[in-house]
Amino acid sequence: MYRRTASGNTPPLQVIQGPKTQLNWPAGIVIDERRGEIYVANDTGNSVLVFRADASGDVAPIRVIKGPDTELDAPGGLFLDTKNNELWVSNYGNHSLNVYALTADGNTAPLRRIRSGPLDSRALMIGNPGAVAYDTKREEILVPN
Repeated sequence: MYRRTASGNTPPLQVIQGPKTQLNWPAGIVIDERRGEIYVANDTGNSVLVFRADASGDVAPIRVIKGPDTELDAPGGLFLDTKNNELWVSNYGNHSLNVYALTADGNTAPLRRIRSGPLDSRALMIGNPGAVAYDTKREEILVPN
């Protein structure tokens, strides 16, 4: 974490690293200022890690979304829908978007999934989702492919 105005050779304010963190190829990151939480898409770990916003050092996550029921497979992008208290996760591995409750923890199945076919088939319409966002004016989900 760096100050918004950081420039040049500036040391970070906070660093989360070490074996307790479970970080394994962290990709997307998003912060929920209301809840004071940082969400990390943990690509190779097939998980979403949640840390306290003030976490620093070799600290364990306060929640981990992980396991076969989550249908997470190389998650890369995150979006927080604070209006509906949902977490959107894009998955490179199974070419899908999964939606979870903001408080999801453990081996939790998604509330819903967007995908252009069953999990056991090729997804022709969502090929490489790396990020996810929401357009509030058009009320549309944006997924680069």
